[in-house]
Amino acid sequence: MMRSLKNRIAFAPSVFAGARSGVAATEFALIVPVLLTLFFGVVEGSDALATSRRVSLAANTLADLAAQESELLMSEVDDLFDGVVQIVDTNGDPMTVRLVSVIADPDGDPVVDWSRDNSGGAPYAKGAAYDGLPDPSLLDVNASMIIAEISYPYTSGLTHYLISSVTFEKSATRWPRRSLRVKLCTSPGVCG
Repeated sequence: MMRSLKNRIAFAPSVFAGARSGVAATEFALIVPVLLTLFFGVVEGSDALATSRRVSLAANTLADLAAQESELLMSEVDDLFDGVVQIVDTNGDPMTVRLVSVIADPDGDPVVDWSRDNSGGAPYAKGAAYDGLPDPSLLDVNASMIIAEISYPYTSGLTHYLISSVTFEKSATRWPRRSLRVKLCTSPGVCG
């Protein structure tokens, strides 16, 4: 009797080594956190990429629409800003939108002709140096260049408690199409 108990105890480790009943559950418990992290990372990355593309599209649309006019009323610029906010679909999050007309000063340096932002102000003073052009040599002394700038602080919908916001800053430039310069006007024919 004593011998058979000893044999069973000696035999026990090999029985446990061959047991497979809990292996699948153990492997599942080890792999699930990795797979969930990967899944949510892909979801977050694709959402951030889509938002970045919408901000870029909004900047290009704003610059393109503004460059098609020879005169822009301030109310029309405000309507353009409202449309840009709808393109980005900010869900009420703050977004900064600026429209700037840049000209060359007598020395050929880029300066601000006029500017307007979505809060109703002028973010750049008239005549102030402008350093946001990708290539200042593109400016013509007689013409202006329209620049749309958008800054949007993106916050993740899923992991906003873990990851701080990322600011997407996009700009687009266009030459005026109907005239050499696009003028900003308070009313038709009253331009500054």
